[in-house]
Amino acid sequence: LARTARQEAGQRFTVLVDPPRAGLDPDTLRLVTGYTHVLYISCCPEALASNLQALTQTHEVQRMAVFDHFAYTPHLECGVYLRRREPAE
Repeated sequence: LARTARQEAGQRFTVLVDPPRAGLDPDTLRLVTGYTHVLYISCCPEALASNLQALTQTHEVQRMAVFDHFAYTPHLECGVYLRRREPAE
């Protein structure tokens, strides 16, 4: 892991985003696509789905989890790990 971090020094490697209910704005979405790894936490599945439409143009969903922190309410937290797609050769 330390070697990987050194190899990536000076590059945007990982970003964690936890946007408000509205999701990421277009400028932030553009910025996030520059990172290799994206950890996205969302309290609004609809906004997450919209943002994933944009993010999956450059990244692939590797893992996803749903957390019910607020039992007996309609609110959910979603966590998504995305990794940048390898360029086509």
